[in-house]
Amino acid sequence: MSIYFHSAFGLNRLYMVNILKLALENPSLKDAELAKPFGYRVPFAAKYRSWLNKCGIVEPGFPVRLTEMGKTIWENDPQFDSIVTQWFMHHELTQHPTRVETWHFFAYEFLPAHEKFTREDLTKALMQKLSSHSIKHFGPGSKMTPVIARKLIECYTEGKALGRLQILRKDGKLLVRIKETSILGQWKTVEELIAAYQKNRE
Repeated sequence: MSIYFHSAFGLNRLYMVNILKLALENPSLKDAELAKPFGYRVPFAAKYRSWLNKCGIVEPGFPVRLTEMGKTIWENDPQFDSIVTQWFMHHELTQHPTRVETWHFFAYEFLPAHEKFTREDLTKALMQKLSSHSIKHFGPGSKMTPVIARKLIECYTEGKALGRLQILRKDGKLLVRIKETSILGQWKTVEELIAAYQKNRE
């Protein structure tokens, strides 16, 4: 399900780049072969292909194919280092209410209402939001919901993910909202995305 598409594998741009590079160079490879060079098994490759899809860079399924916007990103920033790429990923993750429901909820419902919060606050809010889908999976005592909360926080506080966007920072056990979640982007066309890369290089 899209709610728990990542499992315990958080957004990691380096893993995403390396999986994508290998998949594009070897279109016949499936997840077992894609994961093997990294010392992992099938779930590793499957989850990072899913991250690439949810971030708007590849189409779902095999063979791995870049989206039109993904082609532009791969040509301009094959290491996913540019702040433009990272804002693009953020918007793709958050703009669809159902495609990645947890990220949309976090960016557009939870964060605007919470200047400061704890991981426990976020976990409780996610339980309230998601329990209608499945009390067993997302209600009280859920093992999934705390993982989702942790991956959301890691996504916006760690440099290997989207921490450079400076949306969120840690202050002891508190998480503090730094700025609004739509500073750059969102780009709707290849031309807009190319222009953003060009401007960022100036």
